[in-house]
Amino acid sequence: MEKEHSGLFFETIRALSLMMDLDENEKLYHSWRVGIMSAKIADIIAPDEKREIFYAGLLHDIGGIALPDHIIHYHKIEEHFKNPIIFNHPEKGSSIVEQIPGLVKSAAMIKQHHEMWNGEGYPNRIKGSEISTGAQILRISDTFDLVNRSLKNQILKEVSLRLKKKAGKEYSHEMFEAWRKAVSEEGFYELIKDNDNLTQLMDYVIKTLPEMGMKMGLDAFDTIINVFAEVIDAKHTYTAGHSKRVADYSIIIAEAMGLNKKQVQKIKYAGYVHDAGKVAIPSYILDKKAKLTEEEFDLIKKHPIYTMEILSTISHLSDIIPIAGYHHERYDGLGYPNGYFGKRTPLGARIMAVADSLDAMTSPRPYQGIKTGDDAKKELKKYAGTQFDPIVSEAACDVLNCSLLAKK
Repeated sequence: MEKEHSGLFFETIRALSLMMDLDENEKLYHSWRVGIMSAKIADIIAPDEKREIFYAGLLHDIGGIALPDHIIHYHKIEEHFKNPIIFNHPEKGSSIVEQIPGLVKSAAMIKQHHEMWNGEGYPNRIKGSEISTGAQILRISDTFDLVNRSLKNQILKEVSLRLKKKAGKEYSHEMFEAWRKAVSEEGFYELIKDNDNLTQLMDYVIKTLPEMGMKMGLDAFDTIINVFAEVIDAKHTYTAGHSKRVADYSIIIAEAMGLNKKQVQKIKYAGYVHDAGKVAIPSYILDKKAKLTEEEFDLIKKHPIYTMEILSTISHLSDIIPIAGYHHERYDGLGYPNGYFGKRTPLGARIMAVADSLDAMTSPRPYQGIKTGDDAKKELKKYAGTQFDPIVSEAACDVLNCSLLAKK
């Protein structure tokens, strides 16, 4: 599995970026657009750092995943200073991204991407040339997308006028001129403002990046998948560690059932990313203590579909899509998203259904109390043959001890 960054590495980071930009029923593509715009500007003023700047653009808002709504909905700068999640998201994002092999420089840019040329940014109020070139590029690219979204009639001349007013304050006059030169290339603005063109632009950018200087082995891939899980679980305080625990439980059950090493590895990866689509579900629904309305539950039922859409952008993970996407199917056919029953649901998904339920039962949730390990096992036995595959349920009860389930 030794692939260069132009393949697996790019696909994985692109998918992580896409996941962050899910907003209920809409893909916002904010991070993709910032990444593409940043790479375009880097061609002009920082070609040697283009790769790091591009990936920093894709991941610049990763530290804000815990916000109830996507960060682009928080328009007022005053709110950025008052809301601790927003104020700290550059440093939080930097600490997440620096875990990814090859992106230490990108992490440093992310840390500064809300600093302003006049020193009135955050979190450290540095100014002028104290701000790295990469971070300055992220700043104007971020502002470009936000300004462009705010305009009813998206006309480059109007976008340019609004960004020019911010020159000397938010970014330097030289940075504004670099942006204007980049965006004015014939046809580029029409391409970047249309979501339908962004995949094509992303593929073009990746072909123009300098080589990464490292191979993408299993250890590096495992690190990125761990970051994926960390970001997913950061969306809600009560889900901290959930994805990793589901992966761990699934591995134990799969090994007890005699699955081979390759099958177990697929189930592990699926466990890490099985809830990727939940990022698109509004917090007020996931945090609701009362019974969900029919409309709210319908929205919940879409999250496996979103998960599969995200994973479909990573060619290496095509085999785990049905495992991650069908973990809410039931053995009796009353689950979702497809209502599959029995062995029509892949074995990996049936294993994950048990692992996911075990962790939900033994962890804090707004809508239920915490069950002991013994009580959780009783539930597995009670619903064997209806909610759960009875063979998987039996295997889980045999190998998962109560001390393991009584976490925290």
